[in-house]
Amino acid sequence: MISKTINPKLKHTSALKNITLILGLPVEVFAITLLFSGFGAGLLISLSGLFIGLLLGLGWSLLLFTPMRHIHKDDPYAWRLWMHSLVRTTFSSMSIEKKDVRVLLTHRVIPFYQWRKK
Repeated sequence: MISKTINPKLKHTSALKNITLILGLPVEVFAITLLFSGFGAGLLISLSGLFIGLLLGLGWSLLLFTPMRHIHKDDPYAWRLWMHSLVRTTFSSMSIEKKDVRVLLTHRVIPFYQWRKK
């Protein structure tokens, strides 16, 4: 019943379904998390010995990967929007431009500021 009401133009295409995930994370996010996890585990091994360092490194890896998987569970590529918003001012008030709004009257078109003064 629901499939009959869905507009066929709104169906997902195969391009939208082709997402490469490793352990539930996009490849790019997995790589950077693995890098932080590896360096942290190596540092913990060098500071506290092999056995305790491996245990602490495992805990560090779980501490990094668990929230990352939870964050990217519903929208794997939402991180791209966040990265885009950090480097560009698109979502800030610095990009607000005045719009030319016109009001259509019976026989003429006037700017909004003239119409508002009436």
